[in-house]
Amino acid sequence: MVTRDMITVVIRNRGFGVTPSIVKSKMTELLSYDFSEQYSNAVQEFKASDKWFNGLIRRHEFSLRRRTKIGQKLPIDIQEKVTDFHKFVKNIRAENNFDPSCIINLDETPIFFDMVGAMTVDYRGAKTVHIRTTGNDKNRFTCVLAVLGDGTKLPPMVIFKGKRLQKGDYPQGVIVRMNEDGWMTENLMTDWLDTVWGQRRSKKRSLFIVDSFKGHLTQSVKSKCQEQNLVLAVIPGGLTSVVQPLDVSINKPFKDRMREKWRMWMAEGKFETTRGGNLKKSDNSIMCHWIREAWDDISHEIVVNSFKTCGLSNDLN
Repeated sequence: MVTRDMITVVIRNRGFGVTPSIVKSKMTELLSYDFSEQYSNAVQEFKASDKWFNGLIRRHEFSLRRRTKIGQKLPIDIQEKVTDFHKFVKNIRAENNFDPSCIINLDETPIFFDMVGAMTVDYRGAKTVHIRTTGNDKNRFTCVLAVLGDGTKLPPMVIFKGKRLQKGDYPQGVIVRMNEDGWMTENLMTDWLDTVWGQRRSKKRSLFIVDSFKGHLTQSVKSKCQEQNLVLAVIPGGLTSVVQPLDVSINKPFKDRMREKWRMWMAEGKFETTRGGNLKKSDNSIMCHWIREAWDDISHEIVVNSFKTCGLSNDLN
């Protein structure tokens, strides 16, 4: 049976982190190639639904295993702080007549070269879940994302560690930078304001919402914001998980898509190995392609709703 081959795929990839989407993808692949003669109409008729997947893992005694997550610690007086920030934003919007297209949120999010994630398919009842990696689960770089209240997504900026850019086929629409730590700095922040924000056709005065990271708040950054016709609004510490659109609604689905691409890359054996047989991490250019694809997958509706959820683009009346 085809499902028996599916289980073989799952077992063979144990240790690589097998997700529901990988199982569904492999099923479609098997029907398209390995079993195309026996099941000529299977691809058209088969629906890799959640119901099918749940039945598959139940029949063959697999289950979804989850890791625990530690969330951001919220301030005791959170409601008061949130209310104050909402009033602050609302007043600025009213004074400047800012509509959603004039409200920007920027955030830096770390991405690891090994994206193991919280879930994998494994045998039901297994006490230990092993997931094989390239050994780069602590090796990270930074992805700078920015969105507007009208649903616009600005080109991502990627900051890798190092001095020289690794050779490779980098996609258009992704800005790549290098620095020693692979993290945002004052200079890179002003670079972003020139290279990403400054290249937009619209030069309308806008509200620029960022967290309280010190690299956002230096005098050179504030001066560059004024030059770019931006009004800076800083989210109070501890509130990003409540009032920052990227943190609340966008970073997670973006990283989920990145994780799926990494897991599929691992499951399909596209990695290279060293002479000693160790797995090599993915190239920087590959990561940039995944970033471009994952960012493209974030819908206009998700972005628009993220600002509304955070109370930043609602009707001023």
